[in-house]
Amino acid sequence: LYCYKIFFELKLISMKKIILTILLLSYGFSQSKVSIQDNEISINENEAVVEVLGMVCSMCAFGIGEGFSKTNFIDKSKFIDGVSVDIDAQYVQLGLLDSKDINPEKIVQVIEDAGYDVNLLFILQNEKLTKFGTDKLGILQPIAFNLTSDNNN
Repeated sequence: LYCYKIFFELKLISMKKIILTILLLSYGFSQSKVSIQDNEISINENEAVVEVLGMVCSMCAFGIGEGFSKTNFIDKSKFIDGVSVDIDAQYVQLGLLDSKDINPEKIVQVIEDAGYDVNLLFILQNEKLTKFGTDKLGILQPIAFNLTSDNNN
């Protein structure tokens, strides 16, 4: 009886390791890399990366973070309260709630309300990476859909 108990516990441990490995591998597939101003940025499932023009100081980052803190689609468990700002590379990375379908116009509106312009926007949600850019009239348009992690856009 004792041998069966040990055998069962070993099997249980092995199954836990297998399940954990599968989860970690599946997490890795919902990651891509995007390029903003010659910087390669990793973007995970339920995240957005925004190229923001005109950010030059920490107060810029603070203003943008404050703007996103008032929205209902930011996952505050990611980054610092859901927002990571890289002033030197001119981009903002956002954690997005997975239960929300994100309207890219809302992201752009928050950044414009803070006084900055958006050049590019990438959203990785539901295992689909979509790239948005502004057209000649300044209107945000999708440029590419379902980009893969092999593409550096």
